[in-house]
Formats: sequence, C-alpha cells, structure tokens
Amino acid sequence: MAASNASQSPMVGLGRRALLVSIVAVLTIAACVLFGWAIRGFLLGTAGLLIAVFLYRISSAVSRRTRLAYWASLSLVGVALLAGISATAWLVQDRVAVQAGELKQDLPRAWAQTKPWLQQSQAGRWFIDDAGAALQAMANYFLQSWMSLASSLGTLLGEIFVVVFIGIFGAANPQIYVRGLMRLVPMAHRRRAREVLQATGELLWWWLLGQLVAMAFLGILTGLGVWLMGIPLALTLGLLAAVLNFIPNFGPILAVIPAMLLALVQGPMLVVWVIVLYAGLQLLQNHLVTPLVQRRMVQLPPVILMLAQVFMYYWCGLLGMALAPPIAAVLLRMVQMLYVSDRLGDPLKEERGFWPAGSESQIETGG
Repeated sequence: MAASNASQSPMVGLGRRALLVSIVAVLTIAACVLFGWAIRGFLLGTAGLLIAVFLYRISSAVSRRTRLAYWASLSLVGVALLAGISATAWLVQDRVAVQAGELKQDLPRAWAQTKPWLQQSQAGRWFIDDAGAALQAMANYFLQSWMSLASSLGTLLGEIFVVVFIGIFGAANPQIYVRGLMRLVPMAHRRRAREVLQATGELLWWWLLGQLVAMAFLGILTGLGVWLMGIPLALTLGLLAAVLNFIPNFGPILAVIPAMLLALVQGPMLVVWVIVLYAGLQLLQNHLVTPLVQRRMVQLPPVILMLAQVFMYYWCGLLGMALAPPIAAVLLRMVQMLYVSDRLGDPLKEERGFWPAGSESQIETGG
C-alpha cells in the first residue's frame, strides 16, 4: 500500500505542475490579448505624459523665476503656448496650403521628367521597374492611411482631446499621482521607487526637449538650404523635415524624398547637393545638437532603437514608431537602476530628481 502511494506521488506532483504551467500559459495569453487591445490607450497615455512633463517643467521654471504660484505659472504657460501655436498657424496656413497644393502637382510632374533620364542607365531602369513599384505601393499605403484617418476624424479629435486632457491635468497636480503610485509600492521600497520615478521623469524631459530643439534646428536650416538652392516649396519642405524628424531613423528618409524629386526637375547634380544638405544636417543634429540637449538621457544603442521602432510600427502603426524611443529609453533606465544597479550591484550614476519634491516622510510612510 505504501509502495503504491509512493509510486503515485510523483505522478500527482507532475500533474499539479502541468496544471500550474497550463494556468500560467492561459493567463499570459489572455494578458497579451488584453494588452493588444489596450495598446492604443497606452500610447495615448504616453503622449499625454510627455505633454504633462513638458508643461510641468516649463511652469516650474516660470514659477521659480517670477515667484508666481504654480497654478498661475501653468495658466500663463498654457495661454502663451496656445497664443503662439494659433499665431503661427494663422501666419503660415495660407502659404503652406498653397505650397502643399503645388507639391501635390509638382511631384508627379517631377517624376515624369525624371523617368526618361533614369531609363538611360541599367540602375535607373532597375529603379523604375522594381524600386519604383515598391515606392508606388508605399505611397498608396500612406494615401489609404490618410483617407482612413480623414474618414475617422471624430476618433482622431477624441484621441487628441484625451492626450491634451491627460497632459493638462497631469501637470496641474502631479503630487496626487506620485503619492498614489507610491502607495502601490511596499513601504521598504518606496524611497527607491521614488528615485526611479524621478530619474524617468528627468529622462523624458531631456528627450522631449532634445526632440523639439532638433525639429526646430532641422526645419529652419532645411528650409533655408533648399531655398538657397533654388528648390521651390522651401517652407513646406522645411516644415515636413521638422515634423518627420520626430520619428528617428525613418523620418529623415521620408523627408528627403520630396526634395530629391523636386531637385531632379532642375538637374541630377542638384539631387546630390540635396542629399549632402540633408545628410550634413543629420550629422550636425546627431553629433552636436542632440548630445548637448539630451545629455541626461540614457543613450539607446542604435540596434535596440531600430528594433523597438520596427516592433512598435508593426504592432501599433506610426504612433507606436514615434513613441518607441522614449518608451525604450524608460525601460532601459529601469533595467539599469532596478536590475543592474540594485540586483547585480553594479554602481550606476543616476540622475537628479524631477517630479515634485514632496515630504519624504509622507512618501515613505504613506502619509
């Protein structure tokens, strides 16, 4: 009898382990499905968090320099940003609309004039037959995406409202969210959790500031450069370069294509100068502008950044590709602090705080 029970005991233990593995697998799959459904909301929340970080940092600086209350500084910053955006849109909307219409007409004409020149060489014929078809398919894909976006304008406006709402109210009283998040952490780990939260906030600020400075840098110099070359639609090309630069790696490639096609109308040599201009500005941005501004940001290895963008694009579309860098940077910083530094004992120089400096005793004791 005892021998029979002993022989059944391993089988019972194996059955329990198999049941546990099955439950874990089912729960993991369910979590992945639910996260796939909620990924759009997560990305909108990330975009809103970036706005909150920007508003909080600017408003805090204004409050310190003017000695105004924080809420008054936030209101002043919000009004100034709204007035600046409205004034800029009012000043350039007519010209950009006209140039965008011209760009829509000039690009097919430029391609029609360029095609005979390309057919003179074997490489040009290959480009027309193979690469040209790929570019046409890509153009059709983006056109369908824009048409789909226009047909769901209500959804787009609703998502913009959600992002702005999160940004404004997240910056209005960040202490509530910081304290609430800290209450979810065990008492013994609250000080470290707050340090991680401060470091990630600092990282997001410097990443966002670096992106805005780089966008302005590329937009102004690109527009000025193509204008000096005599290429039409300089304002539109400059704005396009600035906006697309928000997406590292892929954005600059997409921005140079219209300029190359417009330059081809005036001669192939001008295309070379356009490539030199865009490549030179990218080198200046990557090795001078970005390191100066994003000096506090974790440095993402190029392979990790590229993989993160490709993964997020196929999973979440263009919004995922645009927000992949800050998400990957935050995850890498948390791995450095919580695993490399705390678990492995490898010392890591960490950034100073970012979020509101509330009472440490309240945070650590739950007060």
